Formats: sequence, C-alpha cells, structure tokens
Amino acid sequence: MFGLYGAQQGMLGPAMPFVRTELGLDLRATGLHFAAYALGLALIGFPYRWFSVRRLPTGIGQIAILTVVAASSVLALSHALPVTLLAAAMMGLSGGLVMATGQAKLGARYRERAAAKLVEAHIVAGLCVLGGALLIGGATSIGLSWRAAPVAVAITATLLAAIPISTYRRDETALHVGDAPPDTHGAGERLSRVLQLSLWALVILGISAEWGVGFWGAEYMKETVTRSASTAATLMSVYFGGTVCGRVASSYLLRTVRPLTLLVVVTLGAIATFGALHLTRDVVVAATLVALLGACLGNLFPLILGTAMRAAPDAGPALSAQASQAVGVALLIAPFLLGMLSERVGMQSAFATLIVHPVLMLPIMFGLVGFSFARRTKQR
Repeated sequence: MFGLYGAQQGMLGPAMPFVRTELGLDLRATGLHFAAYALGLALIGFPYRWFSVRRLPTGIGQIAILTVVAASSVLALSHALPVTLLAAAMMGLSGGLVMATGQAKLGARYRERAAAKLVEAHIVAGLCVLGGALLIGGATSIGLSWRAAPVAVAITATLLAAIPISTYRRDETALHVGDAPPDTHGAGERLSRVLQLSLWALVILGISAEWGVGFWGAEYMKETVTRSASTAATLMSVYFGGTVCGRVASSYLLRTVRPLTLLVVVTLGAIATFGALHLTRDVVVAATLVALLGACLGNLFPLILGTAMRAAPDAGPALSAQASQAVGVALLIAPFLLGMLSERVGMQSAFATLIVHPVLMLPIMFGLVGFSFARRTKQR
C-alpha cells in the first residue's frame, strides 16, 4: 500500500513536462496540478470517515487500492486540462486513502510500538517515489508514451486488489469507529483535543519544512551555492537520498530509543543543519548538509505520527486520517507561500525562514508529552 502511494506520488512531477507539451499549458496551469493533488490529499478525512462508520463487504484496504486503479487510469486516459486536473486530485485522494489506511492498520497491529513500523513503511514509500519517476523516464526512453507508467501502476494495483478479501480484513475491526473503545469524558476529551491540535501543528510545520526544501531547494542552491541548474538538481537528489537513509537509520534506533526522544533529536538536528546550510557557499559542504537535512526532515512525519500513536494507541485510525489531511494542507499552502515570500524578499531570505518551522515544533511537542503523562496517570 505504501509502495502504491509512493509510486503514484512520484509520477506526477515527471509527467508534467509531457502533459504541458501535449496540452500546450503555461506554468500556472501546470502548477494547478500540484495544487489539485494536495487538495485531494487534504480532503481524505471525508471518505475515510465515511468508510470507517460503515460495515462493508470488503476491507477498507482493498477499497483504497481500487481508488489507486481509478486515479491512475484517469491520468493515463486524460487528454484535456479538466481531466488531468481531476486525475491529479484523484491521485491525492487515493494516495491519502491508502496511506491513512496503511498507517491505521500498522497502528492497530503494533500500538505503542508502531513508530518503527511507520518509519519502515515510509522507507518503502520513499523508494517507490523514485520508482514512479523512473517509470516515466524509463518508458519514454525506450520510445513508449509516458502514459505507460500510470497504466503499469493501475495494473499493479489491480493485481494487489485481487488478493483474497480475508487479507484485507486483518486489523479491519480497529479501523471502524463503532468497534473502537469508548473515549473517556471530561478531562479525556480535553486531552484528546490537545493531542489532535498538537498532531496537526507538528505535521503542518514538519511537512512545510520538508517540502519547502523539496520544492524550492534547487532554486536556493542555484542562487547561493552554484550557478549550475544541473548541479543544483543533483544536490536535491542527495537531499531525497538523505531522507531514505535517515529513515533506515531511525528504524534501527527506534528499537532502543523512544519515538519522542528521537523526534526531538532530529528536530534539533534540522535546526542546526538549516543554520549551517545558510552560511555555506561550498558545493561539497552543501551536499553533506543537504543529506543531513534530508535525514532529519524525512523522519519528522513518521516520528510525529508514531509518537501520537504511542500516546493514544486506541486512536490510531483517527490520528492517521488527521495526519494525512494535515499533509495535504501543508502541501497545498506552504510551497505557495514560500514562493510568494521569495518574490518579495528574495529566495535566500525566504528559504532562511524555513528554520522557524522546527523551532516552533519544539514547544508544541510538550503537548504530546503532557497527553502521554496524563494518560499513564489515569491508567494507574
């Protein structure tokens, strides 16, 4: 499921030059596709809640995979701007649904120990993001249409959906609201709101920092470190490689370190690396720093969600859906705002403001600490 999410996400960007050429789009119309994808991801809470309160003849996981089939098929068949925008929105919605369902199932199965499994799942997603881009590049390099890539993803998803229904029923009970243990009242509800607000704030700040670098890092590198667009793009590939390597390292560290502790460490590491990157003008040093920055920022989302699930193991499905929505909101707003800011104050100054995101995350983490402490006190 996480592989499908990653492959579908990885296709959208590389497909845009071909879509732009075929349809004669300008940059503004091309950019609308990324906004449509983020909007679909932000709206994931509505279908997820609808499925979670109903008894279905099949598992939510199987339905989520079938939505990937639909989204990839629409992209492959699209030949007009309204249809490509619809396909992008469907990709965001279907990707969010498989991600939210997969995270919820991991939370239900591993509960307080879900953080390591979430990190491992996002390693797979990160690798498959690269795979989605390679599908586009590989298909076009051998003379096929770029549309062969979404067709391949749709076929793969169809084969996965054909797996017996009993497979998707595993951990299904925990995903349905009616089967969840009743929440406590009074103080418990107040603490639940604290947890939800902390989760939303941390995810929005973390994803804004991660993808602020992802969207605008190459432009920043070109202006401050190297005048070569090719070198700047290579530095960003080092950044994305660092996100995968960082997740691999944290999956091992989580065997002995609590997710909240590791979250604080990578947040502090991101602050320090942002500061050092702002000062350097050497390409080799910048490459080292962007790899470290990727390792830190790439771990934020799975560690935030893992920490929240550790604090409230019975609320895994709701936390997963809300975290996925927060990702969509961050992707919809943050890169756009950073671009607007760069037009006013310059890319270097605008990029420097990204350090504020991890700085603001540190005090918000106390919300998770307080919720976890209150929960343990109540259970005694």
